[in-house]
Order: sequence, then C-alpha cells, then structure tokens
Amino acid sequence: WFRKVRERHLQRDQSIQELDFPYGNYRPGQRDMAVAVYKAIRANDRLYAQAPTGVGKTIATLFPAVKALGLGLAERIFYLTAKTPGRLIAEETLNDMRQAGLQFKSVTLTAKEKICFQPVVNCDPEECIFARNYFGKIKAALQEIDQQDVFTRPVIERIARGYEICPFEFSLDLSLWMDCIICDYNYTFDPRVYLRRFFDFNTGSNIFLIDEAHNLPDRARSMYSAELDKQTVLALRRALKEHLPGLAKDLNRINKILLEKRKACQAEELDALVEHELPEDLLKALGKFVQNAEDWLALNQPAEFQQELLDFYFACNNYLRTAEYFDTFYVSYFECRGRSDLKAKLFCLDSAPMLAEPLKRSQSTIFFSATLLPLDYFKILLTGTTDHPARAFRSPFPVENVHLMIHNRISTKYKERADSYAPIASAIEGICNAQSGNYLVFFPSYAYMAAVLELVKERLPEEQLLVQSRGMTETEREDFLNQFSTDNAETMIGFAVMGGIFGEGIDLVGERLIGAIVVGVGLPKMSLERDLIRDYFNKENGNGFAYAYQYPGFNRVLQATGRVIRTETDRGIIVLIDERFAHARYRRLFPAHWRGFQFIQSEGEIKDHLERFWLQS
Repeated sequence: WFRKVRERHLQRDQSIQELDFPYGNYRPGQRDMAVAVYKAIRANDRLYAQAPTGVGKTIATLFPAVKALGLGLAERIFYLTAKTPGRLIAEETLNDMRQAGLQFKSVTLTAKEKICFQPVVNCDPEECIFARNYFGKIKAALQEIDQQDVFTRPVIERIARGYEICPFEFSLDLSLWMDCIICDYNYTFDPRVYLRRFFDFNTGSNIFLIDEAHNLPDRARSMYSAELDKQTVLALRRALKEHLPGLAKDLNRINKILLEKRKACQAEELDALVEHELPEDLLKALGKFVQNAEDWLALNQPAEFQQELLDFYFACNNYLRTAEYFDTFYVSYFECRGRSDLKAKLFCLDSAPMLAEPLKRSQSTIFFSATLLPLDYFKILLTGTTDHPARAFRSPFPVENVHLMIHNRISTKYKERADSYAPIASAIEGICNAQSGNYLVFFPSYAYMAAVLELVKERLPEEQLLVQSRGMTETEREDFLNQFSTDNAETMIGFAVMGGIFGEGIDLVGERLIGAIVVGVGLPKMSLERDLIRDYFNKENGNGFAYAYQYPGFNRVLQATGRVIRTETDRGIIVLIDERFAHARYRRLFPAHWRGFQFIQSEGEIKDHLERFWLQS
C-alpha cells in the first residue's frame, strides 16, 4: 500500500512540475493574486485577499497551492467553503487542471445527513446494512483509489453502494490518502465535528484555502456558541416521567433553574437576562443529567423517546463543552420567548480567539472573497490582529461595462420606510422599462419586499415578477433561477432578500441578468445578539455599531451587486437606493471598481442615464 502511495506522489509531483496555467492567459489581477498566494504559502504566512467578481479566485488560489505541494512545501490542501456552489467550482477547477495534465487526487466531503442512504440517519450496525461489517469491507473499497482521481459525492455514493458501506465514513477514510479535501468550514473549525484524524495527530502540513471568507466570522460564532430551551426540557420530562423517573427528576431540576431565570427577567421587565459569568447552578444540573443519561444510553435499549433523549443529551454536552471556553469574549444570556419558553445561550461575541487554535492546524491560510471589505475589519474578526499581509486586487472587467447609480433622495430607515414604498416601486418600474431583460431587486427584509411588491404589481404585469419565499427547497431555488433565461422575450424581475440564497453564490452570466437594484444599506435586523456584539466591540475598539451592523450590512450590498457582472463581456446596471450611500462613512467602503458611480435624484435622471448607457451598449 505505501509503495503505491509513494509512486502516486512521485507521479503527482512530476505532473505538477510540468503543469502550466490551464487557461492560457491570466486575467488582469489574477496572476498578481496567484503570486501573492504562493508567497504566503512559501513564507508559512496568512494572506487576506479581496478580489472582485471575475478575477478567478478559485484558480488563483488552487494553482499556486498545487504548485507548492509539488515542491514539498505542504502535504495536502483543504479547500474550505460555506456553501455548495463553492465546492462545485473547486471541483471544476481541479478538473480543468487535470485536463492540462495534472495527476491529483481529491475528495469532496458531504454532511452525513445529506449523503446517508437511509431515510433516517441511524449508524447502529444492527439497523443499517451500510454500517454492518464496515471495517471488513473498507479495505477492498479503498482500492478504488487506484482507479480514479476524483471522488465527488456521486462517485462516492456509487462506490459505497457497490461495496455496501457507509458513504460518509468512506469519504472520511478516502480523505487520508487525498491531495486535496474540499469540505465545509466545520471540518476544520467546529469543535464538535473537526477531522480529528488529521488535527489531533501529526499527519503533515496543511494549506487552508478559505473561500468566501466573509462568511466565516458568523459561522464561527455559531460553532463556538451553545443553547438550550425550556420547552424541550419540559417535553422530554413528560416523555420520560413514567419510564425513567430518575432522568425526569434531573430534567425537573434543570427546568426549575430556567424558571427562576425567567422570573428574574420578568421581575426586572427585561426581554433577556445577560450575565458575564457562567451559570454554575445550571451547569451542575446539566452535568448530572448527562452522566445519568449516558448510563441509560449505553444500554442501547429501544424506546420511543430514544432519539429525543439522544438529541438533548448532545445539546447538553455541547453546552457543557462550550462552558469550558467561556472568557471575556463570551456572555451567558437567558431570553424570554413567548409566554412560557426561555432560551439559555452561551454566546461567543468574538470568534477570533476561538479560531486561533484551529488556524494553527495549517502552515498557511489564505482568506479570500469578493467582499472582504474593509480588510482590517475582517482581519480583526478572523485573527484578532492586523499584522498579516492583505491585498485588494482590481476588477479584471472594463469599468464602463457596468453603470452604477445611487438614488440618494429616498430614505429606507426603519422610521421612514412607509414613505419609501411608492418612490421605490416607481423607480423599479422606470429602471425595468428602460431596457427589456432580467433584473434582481434586493430588499433588507421579507416585510419590506412584500410592501413594495404590492405597489409594483399595480405598475407591472404580475407574470413578470418572481418572488423569493422563506425556506425554499433546492428545486424551488433552481426553478426561480431558471426563469432568468436569455429566451425570454419579456422582462423578468426577481424580488429577493439581501444575505439570502440569491444574494451570493449564483451565476447568471450574460443577458441572464442585466441589472440589480439594491434597496437599503443592508443593516441586519436589530436583535439582542447584534446589540451584544456592538457593546463588546465598543469596549474593544470603539467601533461597535460598524462591527455589529454597518459592515455586515454593506457586505450584503456588495454580494448583491456582484451578481451582475460575471464575465468580461457582461454589461449591466446597478442601482443603489438609500440616501445613506452618499454619506462619507459609506462612501469610504466603496471598492475601487465603483469609482464611476453617478448620483440620481429623480425618475427623469434615471431615464436619461439608462438611455445613454443602453444606447452605447
């Protein structure tokens, strides 16, 4: 086996040495980015790369990382993504390099819940044929490595069915022998599911390529936080009362503590009780429940409540584990929900201290995104320091291909929203009537979108309007995007929410999308957690509002506008609607390729600007 592994590595390294850039010429800015990535890897450093849409970030990071592997600067690459489209692009890019002669093995990891062959995930060998005798069958399955280089989800599923083995466990065992592992952030950063087979032992040096890195801070906050709710405790107590009275008694003790916290909130007329110390009485009660639950779960006795008990056992374990990390960058809060429910949460305010240890698992980390602005803000959130190198690369596309307009006579502030509905509907009508084609209109919330949509329906044919709904399935999402076709003779207008599934990671190339209208500056909805982040960073650096609201909101705006120009031949318009875009605190956030923007203040100006732009097109 190891002779074959060594032979594969020799062939891989030879192919890497002979590998040329697979796309012939570099795009403007692309070679600079690839060189910066290679230098960071060679120096065992980190790099923050802000690269606008079209630079070709995936190849500009993967190509130099592959070259580094060929020179023995690292042993494997982790290509980390937040969403499925990013994983697909990485797979395609590696395949393009293979077409150019690269011999390189890669695996894509898919979450167990998604790839499991069973209707309900159950890893008990007595219940699952794919778990039964897994270790007796895996050796033969791993011989498939000799047959092919690419292990995507369909390939893994086909092989796993053939050998009757668990596809998820098979993908993990494959990963040990791969040159590149394409996976979610969780597999390197989440303390519950990170790949211990790589990171708990010295298994060689790694390169982390973190795609869409602007998503990582919020994802990390979630990974390093934990919560419980009172209703779950009560429901489980009722289920266990007759069968396991001892565990029901433990749950009753937990419920009493949560009830006391709820009464404390009500006594002080607060929506939430925020504490900067650990809730020791709750932790003690949870610890006792976990210990006793473990004793019963180890018996593996069938029961109607088994899954319910197991889920809460894991939730308690996560809460107790998170308590071990509790520090000055954490708070404990108890939030009243409805008439009787209560949420208990250990909330990570600042992810940088928690990301520090996982980042040591790589010799070099490249953070890259089209919206990594402002760079110092993301440096602080990701690593807590501004010391590491950062580069902002220019857009490769001609500035004249997009016409950016800012309507600075409409306010979308919450108190003034009702007055904005009619002017926005009128602006949408004027913009979309100026040139037939496909448009996306982004709103800060579903409620705002619904209010404006009612007025737009009075102005434009309803069959031309597409609307994002909450909780859309994968099929519904695809149906929505398929409406943006170049075959349409009529204008199609998609209404969507900023920061949602259509706000990033979608490619509508050419005339599939000729314009985007962004309503508002994208501020997240005011909430307890956002306010806690604001208060924390006010104490840390005096930029609490910017860190909690302004910068995350503007990031959503950048993502939405990035849907329009995807290739060097695309032409389109972007209209930002909000008077705040004219303020200095927002204008200083504008990326370099926005320098040709125009202010507009009336429907007449909109019409004049669009007529000139589309005439030139």
